[in-house]
Amino acid sequence: MRLRGKLLAAVVLVVAANRDALADAQSDLEKAHGAYVAHKYDEAEARLRALLESKKSPLKDPDSIADARMYLGAVLLAEGRKDDAGRVFEQLLLDKPDYQPDPLRVSLDATDALIDARSRLRDRLAALQAEQVRKVQEEKARVEAERQKAASRLAMLEKLASTESVIDRHSRWLALVPFGVGQFQNGQETLGWVFLSTEVLAAAASCGGAGVSIYEQLQANAAVQRHDILEASSYEQRAQFAAIVADGFGAAFMAVAIGGIVHAQLTFVPERRETRKREIPPLALEPMIGPGVLGIGGRF
Repeated sequence: MRLRGKLLAAVVLVVAANRDALADAQSDLEKAHGAYVAHKYDEAEARLRALLESKKSPLKDPDSIADARMYLGAVLLAEGRKDDAGRVFEQLLLDKPDYQPDPLRVSLDATDALIDARSRLRDRLAALQAEQVRKVQEEKARVEAERQKAASRLAMLEKLASTESVIDRHSRWLALVPFGVGQFQNGQETLGWVFLSTEVLAAAASCGGAGVSIYEQLQANAAVQRHDILEASSYEQRAQFAAIVADGFGAAFMAVAIGGIVHAQLTFVPERRETRKREIPPLALEPMIGPGVLGIGGRF
């Protein structure tokens, strides 16, 4: 707490010192102008040069610096030093091309001399103004580019936050299962349904044929016990035919099942990635404090 109090006191002192320096500079500028109005040109020039030529000039505001140069040029002109005044006016305009003097604070001769300096520097001032316009346009373009970049980045982050990638890993053991399981696992929906329906129908037909064959064989056995040879022979023939049908559909089932398994193994897909939509989670803000880092970070 003591350290924080010392830092706060130091900041207050710096701000107060800057305010005092700015106030003193403005006061000196007004005193220099007062000396100019009172025709005390030596005093006015000394004060103005102290304000303008110091390595650490107390004048920071561009308008105040321009006013000081205007007063200095007016003082030099009043002293008959027209060339020196012209150079001061030219420097004023080069630093602040749009400067307009207050006609109530300087003489008409000083205003005219500034106009003459502006005429002499017309081309250079036009180039400076064009350069300023170019810089302003470039800054606007940079800000707009940064805005678009930030908007694109935000849109990308929202897109990433609103989607999730799910990886479905597949098994070769599962691809050995018949009934189109391997095709469904590989994402081959149409082939999966073809193998599933074909194998189910073949298996059902084989089981049905086997059932009919067993039934007919039981009827044949019953006819034999009744000593009805003709009826037993008829049942026996139907039983054999049903067995042949069952065996045929059973062979067909095996062929299709093996073909499906082989196809599933040959076209095996180890994994499948799927992107799903989701609601954007709330943004969580948290302080970031560390060596050389101070700020706020966010994460979804």
